[in-house]
Amino acid sequence: MKKRHFNSVIKLLILIISLTSLSSCYSVRIISRDGVPEPDYSNDSQDFYKNKKTTVIDTVIRLGVAEDSFSLIEKCDTKGFYSIEYRTTLGHVLLNGITLGRVKKVKVKYVCIKQ
Repeated sequence: MKKRHFNSVIKLLILIISLTSLSSCYSVRIISRDGVPEPDYSNDSQDFYKNKKTTVIDTVIRLGVAEDSFSLIEKCDTKGFYSIEYRTTLGHVLLNGITLGRVKKVKVKYVCIKQ
């Protein structure tokens, strides 16, 4: 009877870990409907960013005990951003959870509007 209970617990843990890992990997992209992206014809990636000048921020943010937020200030020229993409993975979520929210891995891609 104990072995059967142990197997049930193991199966439940595997299910929980699987569901957590699937739900913790995502990407959010915000795109300007009216803007024209800044071109970069040397960018031959086979995704959304093909022929667009893309800037990537891949950094780790460390918050102090009294801090509860942070700001990343990036600059496009006066016209603004064409697209911004925020991406998170299971590793990002685990790092954030283990450090109780004090260390965050941030990955952001953005494209400026053509001048």
